[in-house]
Amino acid sequence: MSGKNTKVKSCVVSLKELVRGDIINGSNIFDKAFSLNIPDYQRPYAWEKKHVKTLLKDISEQIDKNQNKQDVEKQKYLLGSLILHTENTENTENTENTEKKFNIVDGQQRLTTLALILRVLCKCNFLNNVEYSHNESKYHIKENYEYIKAYFESYSDEKRKFLKFLLKNIEFICVLAPSVDDAFLFFDSANSKGKGLKSYDLIKAFHLHSLEKNQGSMLGYYARKFENLAKDERKITILFDELLAPARAWLKHKSINANDIKAYEEFCKEFFSDKFLYSKENLGILSSFANGVDFFEYLFKYNEFFDKLSNNALYQELDEIYYTGFIYNKYIYAIAVMIYFSKFPNGNSDYFLALIARAAFSLRVYRPSIYRATQRDYALEFLEKVYFVSFEEELEQNLLDFIAIKNEEERKIKIKENQNPNQKKRDGGKEWYLEKTKEFYEKQHIQKHIV
Repeated sequence: MSGKNTKVKSCVVSLKELVRGDIINGSNIFDKAFSLNIPDYQRPYAWEKKHVKTLLKDISEQIDKNQNKQDVEKQKYLLGSLILHTENTENTENTENTEKKFNIVDGQQRLTTLALILRVLCKCNFLNNVEYSHNESKYHIKENYEYIKAYFESYSDEKRKFLKFLLKNIEFICVLAPSVDDAFLFFDSANSKGKGLKSYDLIKAFHLHSLEKNQGSMLGYYARKFENLAKDERKITILFDELLAPARAWLKHKSINANDIKAYEEFCKEFFSDKFLYSKENLGILSSFANGVDFFEYLFKYNEFFDKLSNNALYQELDEIYYTGFIYNKYIYAIAVMIYFSKFPNGNSDYFLALIARAAFSLRVYRPSIYRATQRDYALEFLEKVYFVSFEEELEQNLLDFIAIKNEEERKIKIKENQNPNQKKRDGGKEWYLEKTKEFYEKQHIQKHIV
């Protein structure tokens, strides 16, 4: 954990206590009245009617199950965990008499839905002070409120029973962290009832928190711009987990496989170390971030590079070849091209995209199987030849030399295969994949070109 004398604490709390803003049995964790807040870094409220329907059904089943039991109030229904952190009150005067505010890190989908149910049942103002700035949040709140209202119009006799069960029987395991950093470290996305944050949400939150301290006026702008990017979950996950994080780890000579690289650690952990020195030099894909603005500008720039590559005809051809081993090389190729775009914005991109492709796919063409460590070492060797250059002529020579070495390796492998004609035939799927890869690969057999 970061910080001195910080401890993450936990206790069981009821929904009624959260609504009231006063925990009775919290083991002194909540030592005064409090309110809950949904910070700007949170994703929009995204629950749809089907999620609300499931929650209402689950609670109704619990009520039916317990109605014939004695001491119904003791039959508690645990609705998962909540993770909260104390909002920074450094600049708040008279904090002794000030109501505490806790930011919700995990649990906003469930709590917002419960707030809507309570509003329908008893006009309760739970979370009434929370501002939902995202249009998506406003849309789902309106839709779900109308759905809940219609639901209880059909079951009007159940209202009182439902409300009583909500307030007296629903409980959460509440985890309270003293700081946003501790909350991120503790965060567990495997929440069966909530819509958990992704690794990129935590990265966004970390750097928005930096903006709060340094350039608070820019916070809303970058939060909205990031959220627009995150609408395509597959794309932003690839950008962080398959491209940027592995590139940074490998170029810093971290000998780890792609599957073991954690994007959050790569983009945020280095900030926890006093030994980390921020560089003013433009290091391209290895740039460090002195503040939140630097990170967001870096991300948006490399997203533009990825878009530029994705619209290229050569890269689109790669999308037609799907096989696990091929994808790994495809990502290495994408990393190398983004490095090229960053270094040479006005370069001869058509030529170099083809030349980089020829080099990037040289490993998988003739080999039936490759260990992860071999792929990792190959990526390290290849990406260094693209990153550590100053001129296009130097890059061209590096790539041509790399291709020549791999061609010689391929020649030796083919000789060995021809000497073993009884070698076990590959399965049809892999045979097709290798032929398609070879076909694509050999199209990029490019002669030396004047750059």
